[in-house]
Amino acid sequence: MNTSKLGAIAGWLLMMVLPMADAADVNITINGKVVAKPCTVSTTSATVNLGDLYTFNLVAPGAYSPWQSVNLSLTNCPVGTSKVTATFTGTADSSLNYYANQGAAGNIALQLADSGGGNLPSGSTKIVTVNDASLAASFVLQVRAITPSGNVTQGTIQSLINVTYTYS
Repeated sequence: MNTSKLGAIAGWLLMMVLPMADAADVNITINGKVVAKPCTVSTTSATVNLGDLYTFNLVAPGAYSPWQSVNLSLTNCPVGTSKVTATFTGTADSSLNYYANQGAAGNIALQLADSGGGNLPSGSTKIVTVNDASLAASFVLQVRAITPSGNVTQGTIQSLINVTYTYS
């Protein structure tokens, strides 16, 4: 028998015996992002003591205590990290302009601001430049008690503000 006929018959038999293979397209999706390496957070926590405040100084709506400074420092920022963004979050007061007092004093809130007095309510951000020579960044902030509605009642003042850093 002719070899070409044998090959054709063998090929035809294999097609009949072996199931047909279906081809399928497969997509591989690859995700990621290139980000700046973080700086070292030097100020991992900060406590601001407002001291004793007197109710008679906080009777009128909008009355406030003196500012108290707080500095948040970052060091060892990698070369190429040019800016640090801080996002401030916490429980907002009813006006959404300040942070709610979690202590026992009534009709009082806490205000966080930058060194120029720019208010930083919950959800706000502040961007600072990383110093190229020292590879450090610093957020110079201030805090005070404020009474949006007046007539503060005595008790403790306490609030927690979380800070999340992102780098670029």
